[in-house]
Amino acid sequence: MSHLVFLLLIGLLVGCAGSEKGGKSDEVRIDFNLDTVIINPGQEILFLNSGLSLAQLNEDKKYLYNFNHTDFSIEKINLDELKFVDKITLSKEGPNGVGQFFMGFLLLDENSMLFRCYNQDNILDWHGNIKRKFDFKKVGNEGERIDDHEHLFMPTVLPEQPQVYFGLISNWQEKSTTMVVIDLEKDELKRIDLPLFEKTKAFEIEFNDGQTGFGIGTEKYINNAGGKLLVSAEVSSEVFVYDSFTGEMHHRTFESELTGNEKKGKYPNQVSDLKELVGVYKKIHEEIGFHAFHWDEKHERYYRFSSMAEFSDLDVLRENQIVPSSSGAKVYLTVYDKDLNQIAESRIPMLTKKPAYHFVKDGKIWMYENMEDELGFVRLSILDLER
Repeated sequence: MSHLVFLLLIGLLVGCAGSEKGGKSDEVRIDFNLDTVIINPGQEILFLNSGLSLAQLNEDKKYLYNFNHTDFSIEKINLDELKFVDKITLSKEGPNGVGQFFMGFLLLDENSMLFRCYNQDNILDWHGNIKRKFDFKKVGNEGERIDDHEHLFMPTVLPEQPQVYFGLISNWQEKSTTMVVIDLEKDELKRIDLPLFEKTKAFEIEFNDGQTGFGIGTEKYINNAGGKLLVSAEVSSEVFVYDSFTGEMHHRTFESELTGNEKKGKYPNQVSDLKELVGVYKKIHEEIGFHAFHWDEKHERYYRFSSMAEFSDLDVLRENQIVPSSSGAKVYLTVYDKDLNQIAESRIPMLTKKPAYHFVKDGKIWMYENMEDELGFVRLSILDLER
């Protein structure tokens, strides 16, 4: 494929008035269009194997930073100019060694980033030099620390509290998830239990046939969007909003006219037959599943995708897969105002698979797409929220 950047209009869909049997209104309730852009990689081969699952945007959303597992580096991509611009090479060992097993990174400010490896957390400058080395598992009093059976994932920060990290801790043995607030300066760790994560337990399935053991589960999210710290999960449309000044959690629920508001199926928490596991996995993901909230600063509103996977009897497991990939999906978009009041929802029929890594920039939702091994994005623009 040519490395020239190009813009390809792939469609315009306009919602029209109408109704289905029983007087239910048509599922397409907003006007939107889709276009596609491709990033010019120059002489680089951009790393797409992880589907940008650990990529990060800078604050003004001009640059996308993508971790390259192959050469242990971070690729810097200019989203305004749609091109690769630089690469930050990191060291596993030596004076600026960040550790061996990469776990994720987070942009902190224009001068530094958090770079996480197993049992070693690092604050780096943009040249890969270590400014601070620590371990989240050693923060707090001994009785309240993160233990070896727990995993901290998705830490984030708020601009007004740069030394305080907010994340989720999972314990697979107990099938538990809790929110955590970690203050590095005060050496304090606080756990916050949320009823939302009691619901997620029902969809965490353990497989054990006497020789092999592992588990599958659903997604949980914690992210800073629109100045709010939002905690949500795939299994429900509800959200908890954290007030950083009072430390209080505010619970919001929503009612959809197009889909269910949460997953409701009853599933076994343990299975010993792989065929049964695949069947359970399919049923869980055929139910509605919710994605994280994203903030549109241009229009001052939030967007959230939800989707129901579709599986084919012809689906086969790819190499190293335990459960099959879906053959398609029904995809919906819900829109909220700046106060998280639900203002519109619609099916997006032209999206026929679960949206991959996505974000909002310049008033458009950018969704990652592998375009014949080139980095591309499908961009969704909302033209009108109501008919």
